Formats: sequence, C-alpha cells, structure tokens
Amino acid sequence: MAHLLMIESWVGGTGRIFPPAIARLGHRYTFVTRNRGHYQDPRSREIHPVIEHADNVLSFDTNDVPALVEFLRAQHEALEFDGVVTICDYYIGTVAEVAQALNLPQAFSDNVVMERRKDLVREAIERAFLPNPKFAVAGEWEAVRREAERIGYPLIVKPTDLASSAFVKLVRDEAQLRESFDALAAFPRNFREQERVPLLLLEEYMDGEEVSVEACTYRGQTTVIGITDKSVTGFPYFIEDGHMFPARLEPPLAQEVEALVRGALAAVGHDHGLSHTEVKLTSKGPRIVEINPRPGGNYIAELIQRVTGIDLLDAQIELALGREPDLRRRDTGVASAAIRFLVPPRAGRALALDGAAALDADPRVARYSLAAVAGTDVSAPIDNACYLGHVVATDPDGPHARAHAERAVAGLTLRYADEAVAPAA
Repeated sequence: MAHLLMIESWVGGTGRIFPPAIARLGHRYTFVTRNRGHYQDPRSREIHPVIEHADNVLSFDTNDVPALVEFLRAQHEALEFDGVVTICDYYIGTVAEVAQALNLPQAFSDNVVMERRKDLVREAIERAFLPNPKFAVAGEWEAVRREAERIGYPLIVKPTDLASSAFVKLVRDEAQLRESFDALAAFPRNFREQERVPLLLLEEYMDGEEVSVEACTYRGQTTVIGITDKSVTGFPYFIEDGHMFPARLEPPLAQEVEALVRGALAAVGHDHGLSHTEVKLTSKGPRIVEINPRPGGNYIAELIQRVTGIDLLDAQIELALGREPDLRRRDTGVASAAIRFLVPPRAGRALALDGAAALDADPRVARYSLAAVAGTDVSAPIDNACYLGHVVATDPDGPHARAHAERAVAGLTLRYADEAVAPAA
C-alpha cells in the first residue's frame, strides 16, 4: 500500500471520482487544503469524496509554496509519502515544486509550469515550426488593441493561466475587446486566490470542430490512447457541453491530428505524465488549441474507460508513484460513450428541473447526475462552472452515444420562478 500526498482538488468532475480511485487501488492519501469549506456544498450535508476517502486532512496555505514545502517536509518525516499528486490545474506547478523539494515522484513533466501557460505553449509551437494560428501576447491596453488590429477580427481572447474555459471569449470588434480586457483586469487573482499572470493571449479565430487527444508519456515515450470529440455552446463564451469517445474521424485525419499533437508535446518538453491536448479541425488543417498536462476533465476519463477498459485515473496514480501505468485495451462491449452537460439558458432563480424520471427508463443512459436546483440561484452560462448536471450514454454497436446523450438531456426542462417554462439548453 502506497501513501500519496494530494494537494487540493477539483470540486466536481474528476475531483469526485479520483479520490475513490486511490482507495480502490489499495492506496491511501493525505489531503492538504487551504480551505476545507471549499469542498462543502452549502445545499447539502454530503461529505465531499476528497475529504471522505482521505486518511488525513491537513489545513495549510497551499498558495504559499515556500512555507508549504517546509510544512510538508515535516509531515513527510512523520507520515512518509510515496508520491505527490493533484487533480486541479491550479496546483500542478505546486505539486512539481513540492515533489522536487521532497525528492518524491509525481505525475507531471519537469516542464509542467510552462505547459500550463497558454502563451508559452503558443511560442513553443511557433519555434518548432508547427502549424499555428496568428497570435499575440500583451498586457497593456494599447498593445492589446494594436495586436488585435494586426491579427484581425473576429479573434479569441484568453487569459494565459486560467482553466475551465474561464474568460475565454470570441470578440468581434474593439469595443468587445475592451470589455474583455477590463473584465480580466478586474480579476487579478484566480478562483483559488492565486495571483494571475497579467497577460492577455489574442488568437486568430479558428473555424471547425474541436477534438482532444488523450495520451500518456512515460520515460519520454508517448502512447496515444485516442481522440475525443467536443461540442461547445454559450457563444461568445466557450462552454463545453458534451464529449464522445472515440471521435468520429476518418483515419487519415486522425493520423494528422495525432502527429501534430506528438510534435506539440515534444515542442513543450512534455516527457512524463498524462496529456489532454485540444485541437481545432480548421479548414486549413488541424491546429493546437491548448495542452493540458493532466487527464481530460468533464468525465472524459470515464468515457475512455467504458470503451477501452483503460483507466486514466489509475494511470495518473501510478505515474505519481513513479510506476509505468497499464495501458492495455480490453473488450468492454461498448463501442462509444458520451456525456452531455445540462447548461442553463440564463441566470435566474430555479423553480424545478423536470424530466429525470425518463432517464431511469432509458436503456442507453449509463448513469446521470442532476443538481437539486429548486429554490436556488442558477449561475449565468459563461464557463464550465454553470453545469446543473450531466448524462452519460453508451452505444454497444457504433458511434451513436452522443446522439443518445443529447436526446436524453433534451428531455429535461428547467423551470424558472419568473416564467412558466424555459427549455434547458
């Protein structure tokens, strides 16, 4: 039995299924957090899985990395950790520093801090002479305005160091650009109260559908596990509202996408760990959107396991312990698996969410989870934090799981207090 040190976690998605995966493999973990209340839902009395499955829960300021290192050095002497891990993007760099200081294995590349910076990834791709959209990085308004004119509207505005599509927006003119610039300027710290890099990434708008490539690198050797498709909603924001594995791509295009991702991973020095690389299938050919040095979120790991038998969470745990993960495919009897998220059409006070009974009777629905929304305030649909639930569907015969999941979610209706009926998105 190994003893992992886990530093913070996502609250939803992978953050809920990763903790029990550690226990299922026969390991244990100590969880350290700066705010235990962050993992408590005020609408329920449920104990979050990351707290429930922990051997120990330590409270310390995880944003003060030098002090955290010394605190954990003392804890390591008493508790004897075997590896360091997180499932939250905002603490990947912290894990890398702690692991290095404590001389422990971890699940990320030595170059992981660069991989998390969207602007540095763009620059690395450019240096490697790989296909890249026009882009610019700027901090002051005049430079941002000037670079936007050079690239041309419409264009994509991104913070360089946030996650979950937060503040990613399509802007069509200078007025919208100024609005996005001001919104980010008013947000100097991220959602975990860490100081943000005060830079804006501007990118040429890339047309086409988006996919992601799921891969695992061990000792410099990368294994591509497969390609996942993605649907987005909420324009001008980019909210992920669905995924299917495997994506429906013709073999030549799939090979081109895989080759581009391998080149991009090499360009940023990714030599260890899982990767979830987002790619746009543009009219000019595949282009990298961003590299995420971790398992794909939004339950993509579950979709992959249902189809291939490969458990990416198990792989993340093994990598954190310095071990080679098992990536052998197994016959699962499932040809495709998909997830569809329930995205509210707008903000407002929710009255009820109808239609859940039909999900229980649908043979294609593998499972679902819906929030108890009655009497609560629903957030505006501007990023992935707005989800009110999700449905996972499977297809044993072909690539139709997405259609099954979409049909199931279309049967749900969100009712608001200030109107009779509003259809769910």
